[in-house]
Amino acid sequence: MRIGIDLGGTKIVGGLIDDAGRVLTRKRVPTDAVQGYEGIVARIVHLIDAIIGESGCSRNDIERVGIASAGQIEKHSHRIVFSPNLGFHDVPIRDDLERALGIGIFVENDVNAAIYGEWKFGLMESPANVLGIFVGTGIGGGLILDGRIYRGFSNVGGEIGHMTVNSHGYPCHCGNTGCFEAYCGGYYIVERAKRRLNEGYRGKLWGIIGGDPGVLNTGHIEDAYLKGDEYCGEIWKEVVEHMGVGLASLVNILNPEMIVFGGGVVYGSKYLIDQAADVMRRRVMGPSLKGLRMERARLGEDSAIMGAAFIDE
Repeated sequence: MRIGIDLGGTKIVGGLIDDAGRVLTRKRVPTDAVQGYEGIVARIVHLIDAIIGESGCSRNDIERVGIASAGQIEKHSHRIVFSPNLGFHDVPIRDDLERALGIGIFVENDVNAAIYGEWKFGLMESPANVLGIFVGTGIGGGLILDGRIYRGFSNVGGEIGHMTVNSHGYPCHCGNTGCFEAYCGGYYIVERAKRRLNEGYRGKLWGIIGGDPGVLNTGHIEDAYLKGDEYCGEIWKEVVEHMGVGLASLVNILNPEMIVFGGGVVYGSKYLIDQAADVMRRRVMGPSLKGLRMERARLGEDSAIMGAAFIDE
C-alpha cells in the first residue's frame, strides 16, 4: 500500500492506493496556508493518520508516502526550494514528515506527479512526449520527454507558469511580472474580478454569485462572459488570448505529441481550452502542430496523488 498526497495552495488531498493504482480511501482538508509551514506539516500528518485509520491498516503497512507539492524541489534532499503559492522557502518537508511518521517520504513537483499519474494510469496509451498543463490556483507544467519525466539540470525544470508572456504585465507571486500564471492562473483571474466588484461594479456577475464575492471562482466569470457581462468579457478574452499565446510558445519549443490539461480552472470551465487552442493554432508554426493531440486529464484530482505514490525515478 502507498499513500499519495497532493499539497496545493487551497487544499490537501490524500489517498490510499493499492499496487494496481486503485484509490481505496480518499480524504481532503483545506491547506490553511496562513498557519505557515509547521501548521501545514501538522495537517499533512493528521490527514495521513486519518487515511490510515479509516482504512483499518497501520503505519507499518504503508510502503511509501509520496508528496506532490507546488514549487521547486531539490533533487537529493527533497527540500521545497521555493513555492510561491504556499509561501515556502527552502523547507525540509521530507525530513520533517519522516521524523513525524516513521514512513519513507518521496517529494515531487505536483504537476510532474500529476502528468506521471495520467501517463501511467490514465492514458489509453503512453505517448513518449507529453506536455502536462495544470491550471488551478496557479499554473504548473510537467513534461515527459522520450518516455521519462523531465526535471531539468537542477531538478527545477518545467516551470511553465513562470514563463513571461508580457514583460510589463501583471505582478506574479514569484516576484516577476507578466508570468503566464499571472494572466491565466485561477487566483489571479478571480482577484481581478474581485477588485472590480469591490470598486462597485455589478453587471451579470453580481447575480451569478448571489452578491457574495467570497464564493467567486473562474467558472462564474466564464458564465458571466457567456451571458454578456461586459467586464467579465474583457477578463475572459484576455485569459484566452494569453493562454493561446503560451500554448503556441510551448508547442513550438517542445513539439509534444500530446498536451494533457488538468486543474480546477480547466475542470470548471466550459470552453477555455477550446478557445485557447484556436488562438494557439493561429500562432503556432505549422510543423509543430502536425499530429498534436490535446485532451483533458482523465483522473481528475487523483492524478497527482497516484503519480506521487508511484513516481520513483
